[in-house]
Amino acid sequence: MEKHAIPGFPQPTGRETPKPSISPVFPRPMPPLSPAPNANRRRRRTLLAGALLGLTGLSVAGAVVVSTCTLCYAVSTDGAAPLAYVQGHDTYQAAVRQVETQVSEILRSNYDYPRQTTMALTIAPKERLQTSDQLTASLMETVELVKAEYILTVDGLPIGACESREVIDQALWEIKNSYTNQFTVAAYFGNTVDVIQGYLPVDTEVLDAPALVRRLTQPRSQAQAAIDALSQALERQEDEATGVLPEELQALPRGGSSLPLLTVRTVEEVTYTQPVEPEVQEVEDPTLLVGERKVLQEGTPGLAERTDRVTYALGQEESRENMSVNLLTPATPTQVAVGTAQGEEGAQGRFLWPLEGRITSAFGGREIFGSENFHRGIDIAAPQGTPIAASASGTVIWSGGKGTYGNLVKLDHGNGFVTYYAHCSQLLVHEGDQVAQGDTIALVGSTGRSTGPHCHFEILWQETLLDPQLCLP
Repeated sequence: MEKHAIPGFPQPTGRETPKPSISPVFPRPMPPLSPAPNANRRRRRTLLAGALLGLTGLSVAGAVVVSTCTLCYAVSTDGAAPLAYVQGHDTYQAAVRQVETQVSEILRSNYDYPRQTTMALTIAPKERLQTSDQLTASLMETVELVKAEYILTVDGLPIGACESREVIDQALWEIKNSYTNQFTVAAYFGNTVDVIQGYLPVDTEVLDAPALVRRLTQPRSQAQAAIDALSQALERQEDEATGVLPEELQALPRGGSSLPLLTVRTVEEVTYTQPVEPEVQEVEDPTLLVGERKVLQEGTPGLAERTDRVTYALGQEESRENMSVNLLTPATPTQVAVGTAQGEEGAQGRFLWPLEGRITSAFGGREIFGSENFHRGIDIAAPQGTPIAASASGTVIWSGGKGTYGNLVKLDHGNGFVTYYAHCSQLLVHEGDQVAQGDTIALVGSTGRSTGPHCHFEILWQETLLDPQLCLP
């Protein structure tokens, strides 16, 4: 059969014809929708706010820089990093002049600041700007001929230079600690101690802590040479640098004291036991004279615990204050009889008759030798040569002639009593002899103003005449 091709269709070729590839079909994308009018406005506002915020940040940063920084000069020496920042050249020039003046005074010779200095225009924080005085201090640190040291003064006297405050503090602590113990509650210096900072020549002796301790514990006389050397290095400097005026240095007393330069005072609280002395109880006794005392019963000591606050200066006790007393054992009192008797009453029982005989003239007023007079004692008549005895024990205070008394012996019996034995023919004792009651001291006679052999006898108490008849048994 004849085959005819059908128009519009592919004809078979005798082999399998590949299927035509089919491309996937996707829907065509829709064009974007136009935004709503309100959304556009919000977007424009956001963009505008961001721009304004950025501009504000830049303005604030600029304002901060302007308010905290300033145009100034950076001062550098010998090409090093900036040493300081100053407002202008005149500040630097003034500082250099101050440095040259100070160093010249310290070295006692003319000094020119040798550093090569550059001043570069820059911007720096305002707080870093230095005044002329501040720049002077900075420049002084670059001077190799002087050095800043810490100087210890005691009562205004420069003692030693050290490289740091810590060295001085260590030395002072060691000295103070050497006087303390377990009872110490306080320790302090008895001097005005100060630490100042100043510039000194570079060859000035610098002390470490042990050397400073040795100097402070030396007598002034031994440390005087070193003190003088330091004083001379300071005497021309300004008081702002040293704290001591030249006039004050010249007025300071010079050495000679054997005491250390530094006085350490310590306070201790000590507790200890101490005997308590017995209280004395007095009992009036009419058998004793006024002024006489007699122990009736001995007391016994007690025991107390005391706590004292004791102040020491260089280890020697200076004062003591009692803080408390705790009685551990009470004391028993001592009883003492105290005399109340006076005059004739006190003399009774103390004196014996100096001899036996008749009283020819009593005590008091009498008429004798044609006139009235006062008889100071009694006259005891006895034969010539009759022994006269001491009326009481005592000391011979007179033995010899005495005017109308003739040969006289006077005895001091203590307690204010004195007796007289007059008109004696012979004296048997000497001044200074000690006699007992009843000892023979003289012989009856009629020397002086006398009408016959007798013994004129007087008794005095505290220089007051007593009637012997009221005193004798």
